Amino acid sequence: MIAYLRQGQETGREWFERITHTATGAQSLRAFCEMDDVGLTRDVTYFLGRDGRPVDAFCRVTLDGDVKGTALFLQEDGAFECEARTVDLGRVSQRLPTPEGGRYLGLHPLVGDALAAVARGTSSPGEFLPVQGVTNSISPNGDQGLVAVPVTIDVAYQGEEEVTVRAGTFATRRYALRWSPEWPAPDLWVTEAEALFVKLCWEMVDAAYELVELRRDA
Repeated sequence: MIAYLRQGQETGREWFERITHTATGAQSLRAFCEMDDVGLTRDVTYFLGRDGRPVDAFCRVTLDGDVKGTALFLQEDGAFECEARTVDLGRVSQRLPTPEGGRYLGLHPLVGDALAAVARGTSSPGEFLPVQGVTNSISPNGDQGLVAVPVTIDVAYQGEEEVTVRAGTFATRRYALRWSPEWPAPDLWVTEAEALFVKLCWEMVDAAYELVELRRDA
């Protein structure tokens, strides 16, 4: 579980599960997010191919117990396709080309944000390199739009660090994520081998997020 913290107080949480399909190396990634301070929940499921690229995904966002938007994302034939229904836009069907093979799909759970590290890699430390993909929202809380939007995130690999959070001490890789040129870049720490989320600090929203519980099944 990941805790959402502001001034040391828990304002939300994220439960997640990641299952590796041993026959192929593909993964199922699930997350359920609660943001108590804004009355938001987010229910997300990804299927990731053996190369870490999203094959399909689902996201539902609720505000104060009412559905704000629901969307299914499919990647095939060089494009992301989105079928969505939102309060603001009604029923929406989209097809967005993915010239770089759709390396990143940002649906706003923190375990999904960690996938930007997989797409960025560790070359050229300290240099911001673009990661192109699709997101369902460009708002900080991920509660606006809720359809497919092209996005380019500038990501810098900043080296290896040992980080201690409530879930334990981890060998991590540190990244900076520049979601928008106008926003200060938050720092992200993920485990080296799996790119499992460990910690994120974001000055713009005066918040920190950290792994507080981790169970590994044999």
